[in-house]
Amino acid sequence: MRVLLFGKLKDIIGTNSIEVRGLKRISDLKEFLFQKFPELKNQTFSISVNFEIVLEEDLEIKENDEIALLPPISGG
Repeated sequence: MRVLLFGKLKDIIGTNSIEVRGLKRISDLKEFLFQKFPELKNQTFSISVNFEIVLEEDLEIKENDEIALLPPISGG
């Protein structure tokens, strides 16, 4: 599945997207990301699956899902 990265998260990882395989849940994705990119542990971000923000760690994800890591949005 494709994971899109935005803002500071893109800068930390060094690319605007990565491909991951074999992950079943959002919790698996986060564990993978934190192991591969430990500096993400100190970042606040939301995860969207197919353009919807998700909060459930046990949400199942599929190979054809488009996932995005979104930094906090602020404005004035």
